[in-house]
Amino acid sequence: MSIVVILDLAVGDGLTLDHAHEVADAAAGAGVSAIRVSDGPPGELALLDAGAVASFLAPRHPELNWIVDAPTTHNAPWNLARRVLTLDHATHGRAGLALRAGDGDEATGTLAGDLPKPGLPVDVASASRPHRWREYAQVLTGLWDGGPALEHEGRFYRVTGALDGPPSPQGRPVLVADGRDHVNWTDAAELADVLVVPRIELVDGGNTRLVDAVVRSGRRRDEVALVARAGIVRENGRAVAPELRRWALEHALDGLELATTGGRDELLGVLRSVVPRLEPRRGPTLRSALGLPGHQRV
Repeated sequence: MSIVVILDLAVGDGLTLDHAHEVADAAAGAGVSAIRVSDGPPGELALLDAGAVASFLAPRHPELNWIVDAPTTHNAPWNLARRVLTLDHATHGRAGLALRAGDGDEATGTLAGDLPKPGLPVDVASASRPHRWREYAQVLTGLWDGGPALEHEGRFYRVTGALDGPPSPQGRPVLVADGRDHVNWTDAAELADVLVVPRIELVDGGNTRLVDAVVRSGRRRDEVALVARAGIVRENGRAVAPELRRWALEHALDGLELATTGGRDELLGVLRSVVPRLEPRRGPTLRSALGLPGHQRV
């Protein structure tokens, strides 16, 4: 039985674009389900913009699926929705977004600066981030679903308009929620296609918490992929791969996200010694590679 295997890739922090091209080539050969390109908050990580990296690599590796990281901070919702949809069209339905929860800033705060904000102050405190994530995700999915122009006035954002052009080749770009942002799992399951547990050790027995969140959201279990993030290095890859696969299946997970702090050699080693033993799921679109049904526009 194949499982979802996502590989983390952070370019610009000791890994050049030439190295990334080499890693992507090896990832295609190993059959990863998707590459997740990390993005760092300004001033915190010396990483290149994830969307730009994916746009650079995707034409050279048309068989790969891509998930780009982007925070709510410094990204106006309409602009980010358009950029991700453009990448999705360029890759023929092989793109998605890992939306990271952030704070307000000059690029987004001014859009909702004159709106009433009942019940929840707009500030930079981490307590507001899950609420900001939910509203931002609602705007994204509303824009991607097309139809009449979106008219959104919320606690954090004001967005008016529609995205021009045809819909996504896969129905809608994939949306990923990351547990490192402390999002509410039920809110995330209602809006996102993939839930990522920050560390594999945090998945409880039988994965009941995540499955319950999907049920409470009103969606079917097969509409949301559940993935755990696993730190891994090539030295223990041969021994760890069968154990990781067995563990994921026993805990009702759909797959794993492989993260390593190493550079080019570490990534290539993981791709050669670990990924093939996990038997990654593949597909002609990102949705199919994640085992998700095609999205029906509302």
